[in-house]
Amino acid sequence: MREHERRPEVGDDAGRGRLGPALALVAYDLLLMATMPFVVLWLGWRLLVKRKQVGHWGHRFGFVPRARPGGRPRIWVHAVSAGEMGAAQPVVAALREAFPNAVIGVSTHTDTGMAVAKKSCARADALFYLPFDSPNCMWLALRRLRPDLVVVVEKELWPNLLGLARMMGARVLVVNGRVSDRMVQRGRWASGFVRWLYRLPDVLCVQSAGDAKRLRRFGVSQRQVVIAGNTKVDALADRDERAEARLARELGVGQGEVWLVAGSTHPREEEEVVLAFRRIRQELPSARLLLAPRHLERTEAVCEMVRSRGLEVARRSEGGAGRSEAVVLLDTMGELRAGYGFATAGFVGGTLVPVGGHNLLEPVAAERPVLFGPHTENCADVAELVLREGVGIRVQSGKELAEQFLRISGNRELRQRVAERARRLIERQRGASERCAEAARAMLRAGGAQ
Repeated sequence: MREHERRPEVGDDAGRGRLGPALALVAYDLLLMATMPFVVLWLGWRLLVKRKQVGHWGHRFGFVPRARPGGRPRIWVHAVSAGEMGAAQPVVAALREAFPNAVIGVSTHTDTGMAVAKKSCARADALFYLPFDSPNCMWLALRRLRPDLVVVVEKELWPNLLGLARMMGARVLVVNGRVSDRMVQRGRWASGFVRWLYRLPDVLCVQSAGDAKRLRRFGVSQRQVVIAGNTKVDALADRDERAEARLARELGVGQGEVWLVAGSTHPREEEEVVLAFRRIRQELPSARLLLAPRHLERTEAVCEMVRSRGLEVARRSEGGAGRSEAVVLLDTMGELRAGYGFATAGFVGGTLVPVGGHNLLEPVAAERPVLFGPHTENCADVAELVLREGVGIRVQSGKELAEQFLRISGNRELRQRVAERARRLIERQRGASERCAEAARAMLRAGGAQ
């Protein structure tokens, strides 16, 4: 895309008016205070009923690590969870390359995000959990970090984080930005709030021209938007063949075996995948299934579901694939990408149920066909891309998933064509992280922090 070459226009007065955003932030915080009892109840429900932890309590209340003295610029990068951290990792690497003396702090919202950050963002100076988006917690965190630049990944537009950062003199950059169908629908009944939210960042580096067009509908100036591409491609572009070989060896994957690898699946979706697998087994008795639920806390429930469908299940964390007819449940972090490396085809979850879809490019980066359902609201542009390039197939049900998988597994020439197209696609899409780093450089230069 030629738009990739355009630099953002971020003069000293770009989006820096403070009175309007300050008044809007006060209104937001008053509304937040009114809803605080419900927020506390929701948090208690997550802790006591769902058994979901909140990470480091000190971090949540703003007691994040202090920025070490002397380093400049100071950059805060935030990604909500594991998938978004995958998009943040090449950006952090590019920022470190562009600013060797920078102090870079990376925050996340979930334990899975923190686990990925510890492995993939080792060059960051500090890792911490995102504080609660209340004015006192965020103010304290910003005072301790004193960032020159706040970088948020995809849709993490927390009003107090971004609003207070701007008021304290920091620049705000969105990377890997996207505007989902869900946000467009919200904009129809809360247009004022959505417009204000999207005007908080100084620059938005978005994934596609479609995202840029939607931002213009929300009143975002064209000079604040850069079509940079998808930074996840940079994280996926270089395959870890050793990790692929190790996982295949430890799972006992045989030469030429037929595997359906279904990743990031959700409740009710696993049932459809298992139904598809049973149909596949009727035609290919030696076929195998690697099933990777999106949320690992559901592992035991998924195991019980698989057993209730008359199939054996072996958990990856327990040391192997078990018997050759067993469904392998991938209940470990960070191995799904390697799993796609030995797949005959990959299925990406969150698409047969109304979740909106996950990273359709992971199987493509492994040079495998990607199958997905009708619900791709969160990755509409990527879905359109893989369909147009002939490396993806949309299915409507478990029955159709089985039919398409059987067609792929029985056509060696088709698999070879897909592999070649996938290689070319990934190569063309590389470079988003460097474009985001260039936007950061221009912003810091304009703000005098370089």
